[in-house]
Amino acid sequence: MPSVNIKRVEKRDTNFILELLPSLTDPELPHWRDPNVMLDIDQRIIKAEILDGNKDNAIFIAEDEENKQQLGFIFLEIGTDYYHREPHGHIADIIVSPNARGRGIGKLLMSKAEEWTKDCGYSLLTLNVFDDNKKARKLYSSLGFTPDLTKYGKILE
Repeated sequence: MPSVNIKRVEKRDTNFILELLPSLTDPELPHWRDPNVMLDIDQRIIKAEILDGNKDNAIFIAEDEENKQQLGFIFLEIGTDYYHREPHGHIADIIVSPNARGRGIGKLLMSKAEEWTKDCGYSLLTLNVFDDNKKARKLYSSLGFTPDLTKYGKILE
């Protein structure tokens, strides 16, 4: 595998990230989730993050060191635990390009998330994952993440 560099996002990376966002809706979504609404919100948040920035958040890009091909990204933010009210690192989005999957890029990005969280002074890193996203859940488990809460939803008629 070629060497991979993990770097901070730059404005020129915007289109790459926006093109990957639709894969967030690849797993089976709960029937009450509208993928178009999800994508619209994520696109607005990502664009604002790249263009305006937020000192509490970070986006990192994985790229091939040799040919500078972009391979994936991770969007990190500071969350607050509901019960303990303590801040922690939170993975808002992580996506690896379809042509780069299975090469360890996700693990590299997750490692960067751990490093960033520690550098921020926090000892907890969280993420959300759709229940049907078995590949992602398997990866997270292999990296030491354990389930915490399960969110249920019901449309009321």
